[in-house]
Amino acid sequence: MTTRRASTLRDTSTWLAAGFAGGVMAGALLWRRTQGSASAKLFAGSPVNRAAALAWLGRHPSVANARTVRDYIRWERSPALRRRGERVLARMLTALES
Repeated sequence: MTTRRASTLRDTSTWLAAGFAGGVMAGALLWRRTQGSASAKLFAGSPVNRAAALAWLGRHPSVANARTVRDYIRWERSPALRRRGERVLARMLTALES
């Protein structure tokens, strides 16, 4: 392999690694932004958004979030999402007690 060809291969590998790392970082930031805004969608029209919001709130137990989930359980008409909310609230209360 010539020196010029080895240099080109190294440059390509560097750019490929930088692109991969940049993609991972951008994906992580987008995921964090999406999950963070999910808490505001607890009372949204879309069941998918409500499920995502429940998951987000379940990972961030606090007294305020427990009250919000309790209000959500009273509001939710879908039995499946209401049960999910009840499970999230139970885990949240257990975490807050310890």
